[in-house]
Amino acid sequence: MAQSSTIVALEHIKLFNYLDDLSEVKVASISILVFDYFLTLELEIKYIWSTKWSTLSLMFLFTRYLPFVESSVLLYRIFTPGLSTETCNQVYKVNALLILVGIVVAEIILSQRTWAVWGRNKIVGIGLIIFWFSATIPAIPVIVLFSGTAKFVDPPYHPFRGCFLQGGSRILSIEWILLMIYDGGLLTLMAVQALRTLTIGNETFLKAFFTSSRPGELLKPILKDGILYYFYLFVLSALNVVVIRAMPIDYLNLLTMLERVIHAILTCRVVLHIRDSARTEAYHDSLNECYLSGSSMQFSSTFQSTHVV
Repeated sequence: MAQSSTIVALEHIKLFNYLDDLSEVKVASISILVFDYFLTLELEIKYIWSTKWSTLSLMFLFTRYLPFVESSVLLYRIFTPGLSTETCNQVYKVNALLILVGIVVAEIILSQRTWAVWGRNKIVGIGLIIFWFSATIPAIPVIVLFSGTAKFVDPPYHPFRGCFLQGGSRILSIEWILLMIYDGGLLTLMAVQALRTLTIGNETFLKAFFTSSRPGELLKPILKDGILYYFYLFVLSALNVVVIRAMPIDYLNLLTMLERVIHAILTCRVVLHIRDSARTEAYHDSLNECYLSGSSMQFSSTFQSTHVV
């Protein structure tokens, strides 16, 4: 009898530790989202709300604010007491769908930016479209299949806040592998363009990359942020795959919300930083028109005017 009580006590300790780990990571992710929102709110008001709206503006707002909806759904699932397993399943599926849609829209923004850096090259554009569909279409059945395997059970004790996820399929890793491959492709395109841009006026690319002198000022948000941001997203996806494949099944979603938040934050910063640079650099009218009106993506003249190789 004493041994049985000890086992139960140990299981409860394990359960509490598991729930604390997941909750802390998710709440920390939401805190990062809120913190960055207020950090960049001034830029958003200046370059989104105070300018003529375009398709890019709408995609930005969708990418910017959808994570707050996802966070609300997540907090409801974590902290609401007495949820039935059926309710948990439905809420979980809604959250998974929102995350998928949000990432897909954000990748369109990042893809447009990569295409713009390549001067709207037709071959690159067609390649990106094919690449995007190749990564997006398989992701839909993967998320549907995974959502179907997510198993919620009645909590082992009462009162219990939130949903008790017992496990699910590791097929979820395919979702992040697809994203990792896609972001890796965008990273490669940005890196190749950076290597082609070996001289900017009288400056080397590396000097323009790390300094704030004028010829390099426009290049920095185009290439520096692009390369670094895509690299961060690639690494996050790789970490997510490792967690899903190597850690206990209970930790399938350990980094999901963190990656979703970082993905949205970096995508929105891409738009804001380029609009900020375009506004302050009067001699780059083509870039300004591209990101302020969203009507064109003509970067070729920009690179030509700066002696791009």
